[in-house]
Amino acid sequence: MIPTIGHAAILIGLALTVYAAVAYVLSTRRGDRRAATSARRAVIGSFVAALVGCLAMVISLLAHDFSVLYVAENNATTTPPFISAISLWAALEGSILFWTLLATGWASLVLWRNRDRHRALMPWVGATLAGVNAFFFAVMTWPGNPFLRTSPVAAEGIGPNALLQNHPFMALHPPLLYLGYTGMAVPFAFGVAALVTKRLDEEWLRIVRRWTLIPWIFLTLGITAGAWWSYEVLGWGGYWAWDPVENAALLPWLTATAFVHSSMVAERRGGLRIWTGALVVATFVLTLVGTFLTRSGIVASVHSFTQSAIGPWFLGGILVALTVGLGLLIWRLPELIGGSRASGTVSRESAFLLNNVLFLGLTFAVLFGTLLPLMVAATSGDTISVGAPWFNSVTVPIFVALLFLMGVGPALPWGTASWSTLRQRFSLPVVVGVAAVGIALVFGLRQTGALGTLGLAAFVATVMADEVVRGARARSRGRGEHPATATWRLASRNRRRYGGYAVHFGVLVMAVAVAISSGLAIDRTVTLAPGETASIGPYRITHQQLVVEPLADDARVIETRAELAYDGPQSGTLATALRDYPSSATAIATPAVRTSLGEDLYVTLLASDPDTGAVTLHLFVNPMVAWIWIGGAIIGVASAFAVWPERRRQPSVAREGAPAPAAAPAEGA
Repeated sequence: MIPTIGHAAILIGLALTVYAAVAYVLSTRRGDRRAATSARRAVIGSFVAALVGCLAMVISLLAHDFSVLYVAENNATTTPPFISAISLWAALEGSILFWTLLATGWASLVLWRNRDRHRALMPWVGATLAGVNAFFFAVMTWPGNPFLRTSPVAAEGIGPNALLQNHPFMALHPPLLYLGYTGMAVPFAFGVAALVTKRLDEEWLRIVRRWTLIPWIFLTLGITAGAWWSYEVLGWGGYWAWDPVENAALLPWLTATAFVHSSMVAERRGGLRIWTGALVVATFVLTLVGTFLTRSGIVASVHSFTQSAIGPWFLGGILVALTVGLGLLIWRLPELIGGSRASGTVSRESAFLLNNVLFLGLTFAVLFGTLLPLMVAATSGDTISVGAPWFNSVTVPIFVALLFLMGVGPALPWGTASWSTLRQRFSLPVVVGVAAVGIALVFGLRQTGALGTLGLAAFVATVMADEVVRGARARSRGRGEHPATATWRLASRNRRRYGGYAVHFGVLVMAVAVAISSGLAIDRTVTLAPGETASIGPYRITHQQLVVEPLADDARVIETRAELAYDGPQSGTLATALRDYPSSATAIATPAVRTSLGEDLYVTLLASDPDTGAVTLHLFVNPMVAWIWIGGAIIGVASAFAVWPERRRQPSVAREGAPAPAAAPAEGA
């Protein structure tokens, strides 16, 4: 009964989204607001349908209803309730169902929020979003039905993917990433609407900027959480391996970041309008590319799902979105060209343009490296691998240049910059950057990449700090406010600018942490009998005993656990294990990580001998890894601060009977 309700909800959702797309288009031709209202209600109804479908799947998982093929393949009677519930997005069909819930949620939110605003744009926004969501409902109706039944009904299921049930991060990483992916359909819809209606002025940019930043926040947090998941779960001691699916998540983040920067120039100076339109299209298309790579089965990855018929559907969706987006851009090219104000070679506009060139170069490099093995295999049948060394050699110089521009761009004036301005803005930051490198050398840091990143980060941080200090000092002197009060009020009344500085500061923290952790990490592999000790860096690791027993909450899972003692900058005991899951052909490593702000002690069990109790361990000392997660948190909080609506001043009445000044119109978001 419950699976039948879920499948019916999908069919209803498909009908509602198709109706909404058609009704929105008809409303633009007839000027019929009732048709637009009906279409908006249909979109909200499709969200309810997707919610019913998700609830039906969760109930089926919790009830271990193995008559549903998805449940039989991704659940077992011994699976804990929490893991059963989040198995909704553990595999192919369930993840599409969850994706559709979020996509219809974004569409319902944006259409409801703007129901009485932007009347020329919203019908086309609604039609685009309804069309996108109809595609996902169609995928679940035909090639990817999550409620497909199986007979005869098995007495026991296979269980969830072992990697995904080995750590609770499965509950955090995919939802954040999916919120970012699905939210990028909103700026695409506004871009389509602006191109169709020929409303290519600053209005649509002001609207779409916030609707891009919000999913950008989720995508940023999702990528960071994914790196954390990789670090804590996979046992290899790292957090980014240039895996094809990792790259697929990075690609739309890069183009969305480029769009946020180019939209500032388009809104302020009327330039880069072709860039902004193209980047909106590229970001949405790349979310579909990421979904295609993950769900087509054409790449080998710990993230990817099995081969399925969904792949060709997504390939078709990518081609349609690309054709529509590029076609509209070419159609409106005459209106997009020109209109920008003149600017000098050294200016904020030029810095943002170079910034976009670098972002697109980085996007192309990552996309090329990800797709090259597939293209070679498809054309010649040969197998090649593009690994981390290639990606690092190509992308690191671009990242360094972007880091430099991150400090230079905001400090340059609009229009043109004189030599005296450059000297005033950058003399102190250059001195601080050089001093930071010198101090690091004194303390024994010799790795070139880490030194360069540290010096560059000090330079950029000083540029931003100088901007904040100069602004706060001027406000403090002009209004007689305490410096701390002046700083807060300056930032809270200019959230977009100073929130951006804080985001850049979080990026700096992450960049320094990545450079130092990747350049100065040490590792070794040792084999220890009980009672033996090994050293790594400042730590001594002593093997105490080997324990082999069933896992407490799932007797089918056998855990082989090495219990160890360690001393050094940190001291105590830890346990690292290998777990044998029924659904996995190989044992899953469960590393032990002891974290501090300075460094992590990271231990993975590679092999064991139950007869002698000996274990083979991979030991790591990874400096400053915790600061990667701290930097990601700073970016998330700062981004939320930047997009948070500013409190509007209440109009005051100067004297009794005097009319109050009109309030400023609200920004559409």
